[in-house]
Amino acid sequence: MKLGTILDMSEFGDLHGGDVVAEALDRKWIENFAEGQYVYRAPWVRVLRRLQSEILDRAYANDFEEWLFPRLIPRQALDDFRLSQYAPELLVPAGVNGDQVLDPVQCISLYHLMRGRQLSLDELPLRIVETLGGWTWRNEYSADLDGPIKAREFLRVEHVFFGTREQVRATRGQVRQTLTDLLSGWGLSWQVVAAEGCMEIPSLVEAQDDAETADEVPVQDIEVPLSSNRPDRARPGWADHFDERFDLREISGCSAEGTHQTESFHITAEGQELWSGCCGIGLNRLVVAYLYQHGFDAALKELDA
Repeated sequence: MKLGTILDMSEFGDLHGGDVVAEALDRKWIENFAEGQYVYRAPWVRVLRRLQSEILDRAYANDFEEWLFPRLIPRQALDDFRLSQYAPELLVPAGVNGDQVLDPVQCISLYHLMRGRQLSLDELPLRIVETLGGWTWRNEYSADLDGPIKAREFLRVEHVFFGTREQVRATRGQVRQTLTDLLSGWGLSWQVVAAEGCMEIPSLVEAQDDAETADEVPVQDIEVPLSSNRPDRARPGWADHFDERFDLREISGCSAEGTHQTESFHITAEGQELWSGCCGIGLNRLVVAYLYQHGFDAALKELDA
């Protein structure tokens, strides 16, 4: 299936618009701290907490357990996840001897914990949601930084799941539907497209090329309108689906990844081929989208209602 193929979408209504990042800085909802980093003050955090809480409530209703993951990742886990092979430019070294990396994707800890385990069939599907571990870090280039829309440290709610192929695809579909239902409930416009993951792993590229149905697409992005102070911002070459009326950006990537990670970490299931998947949602981008759709004053009134 062609990258950028629109798989689902809402109606795109009127937007409040404006440059959310500039207005947030002017109102002191956020303040510059260092390049790619901000201090987020009380009004921003109130909006974020409300949206985060509703995402978690839906995750609990979908039988996800909330865990808490470390954010310092051993090199072995990074190598087995294949980030050091396919996306080394994202990595921020850390640790006393520089032998760890600040977590760039928020699910490696779980794979490392589960390394070598065999899951029983009554444990499947295993569904875990995580957010309390804090920041996700990526070594973004200075030219690519775009306020909280693209920063070096950002917050997410991450869903990770293991199961049979059917269970993983069903869980991915359920989480994606839950998130788009929440976006609609918040009055936000959205679309879902066939997309790339954060790494060009050959097995995923092949699965993307071979996909004939939406369910077979390994990575599906949920995109929402956001403002940006960089109208010339580079877009991926496959992104000819973008609407020039506004800046559509990925707010969530939902994947049904197959067996490449479970095989790499030697995680198995009794008598079954074990798949894994994940679906994260960027909380700071979500706040930007909410403010871009509704405006700052309306957001405050909603919180005080």
